[in-house]
Amino acid sequence: MKKVLIIVAVCLTALACKQEKPLAEGTYRINGTISGLENGEIYLMNRDLDTIKVKNGAFIIENTIENGVKLIHISKTSNKGAKQGEFVSIFVEPTKMTLNIDYEDFSEAKLSGSKTQDDQYRLQAILDKISEDYKEEKNHADAVRKKYHEAFKAGASDEELEAIKYEDDEARGKLASMWEKQSEATLQFIKDNPKSYVSFHSFLFQINKLKYAEAKAILDQLNPEYLKTDLGKDIRQEVDNLQKGIPGAKAANFETVDINGDSLKLADFKGKYLLIDFWASWCVPCRKGNPHLISLYHKYHSKGLEILGVSDDDRAHDKWKNAVEKDGIGIWHHVLRGLEYKEGTYQRINKDKDISDAYNIHSLPTKILVDPNGVIVGRYGGGGGTDDDMDKDLAEIFNQ
Repeated sequence: MKKVLIIVAVCLTALACKQEKPLAEGTYRINGTISGLENGEIYLMNRDLDTIKVKNGAFIIENTIENGVKLIHISKTSNKGAKQGEFVSIFVEPTKMTLNIDYEDFSEAKLSGSKTQDDQYRLQAILDKISEDYKEEKNHADAVRKKYHEAFKAGASDEELEAIKYEDDEARGKLASMWEKQSEATLQFIKDNPKSYVSFHSFLFQINKLKYAEAKAILDQLNPEYLKTDLGKDIRQEVDNLQKGIPGAKAANFETVDINGDSLKLADFKGKYLLIDFWASWCVPCRKGNPHLISLYHKYHSKGLEILGVSDDDRAHDKWKNAVEKDGIGIWHHVLRGLEYKEGTYQRINKDKDISDAYNIHSLPTKILVDPNGVIVGRYGGGGGTDDDMDKDLAEIFNQ
């Protein structure tokens, strides 16, 4: 009886394979099953929104692919703001694959047949193991974040929201070592698997944590075919950008309007040391660091130190000005970074006016120290040294 069943199964499989048309070159096919949804629709969300029909708990996705690998996103909702558990992102290849989805939790979906996705599972397992050691801290941070969103929806005052932000910053601070370990693990994975598309894709999010020489060394080991893509061009540009805003480079010129409506340019500080503080009213670590900046200003201003605050508050002028007043930092110069978008979109315009972009600022707070000749002599935070390094450099410069 068992032999008959096996033969029948083989015959049925063979018949199914005969009926299934072969894949065209540069095409991928996913044969999927979804538990919890017998008939209905799910969605393929890339540049365009495509509807995927589910019939008898099964579906097929077939599409073209370039460069051998593609990251696709499948969602239970047509809403682009899908939440955790409502979508899954997977790396597909020009071959036949199978995907099993639980309609109640898309994030638990499992793809088989893609070597690239297998690499992603390997990397994710490493990161999850690190995350497991910080479960209590993560739960607390999630609770604080939820508390903030609920307070915001309830119309809480700016003061109440700011208090929760400070609580959130403390919670996130306890997770800093986890993120650092995960970043180190990701970089090690990239170095160990330089030709993997997962390494190529992950590298983009690690670049701003590196100095130029290390980033360039990793870049040179990546798959050259992937580097020809649009994403590859972005990665090359990000690596090249690491040469901006670093010690030894000429400080990028800028001309803008300050918080009082007066014109201000880099040349106005010629002959003095200038500490450029990249910050924002919503950045808790930035605000916490302001008392120390005030003490540095009082200590060194008479000896030739100027401070310029460059705020990432282009869409929140009032909050910017209120933060300057509340923190008592109006004693030095303040400007906005110059971030502009096309109205109603997130399309950047006038990038040449963006001071933060000119200094390759990716995280806040970051400080840049410029000497009297307009040469950068220090970078602190955002791929540079620490505040302690800054204090030592200033003490050495001003013989303190």
